[in-house]
Amino acid sequence: MPTFTERQRAFLDQPLNAVVATLHRDGVPSQSIVWYVRDEDTLWISVRPESVKARHIAREPRLSVLIFSADGGSYLRLEGTAMLDGEVDATLRRTLIGRYVGADNAEAWITDHPLASPNARLRIVPTHIAEHNIG
Repeated sequence: MPTFTERQRAFLDQPLNAVVATLHRDGVPSQSIVWYVRDEDTLWISVRPESVKARHIAREPRLSVLIFSADGGSYLRLEGTAMLDGEVDATLRRTLIGRYVGADNAEAWITDHPLASPNARLRIVPTHIAEHNIG
């Protein structure tokens, strides 16, 4: 498994959007924009356990992720595999949401966006990393 460089970690640690592409049964990519958390040399995202992403990964763990700067001029592209890796408990959800709305606003955001049941954590393990203009 490749490891992120310090420059890549700094880029990933910004609250940037990512596009995750999983594969339909016929091989056609399915893309969605997600929020993520870097955890050492992996990323994780929060998904509904019954979601299309979760079903795709259960059948075919390969995926790609594109994390891009706010102006679109820089990006980090990951290819790799993913696995369902437990639940996103309240602490993990606050960590994820706080990255994007600020720690002081996380509780209000979570209150305004309740979940019927906990989401699943989808852990992304890169097998290939490519960057463009990130530092």
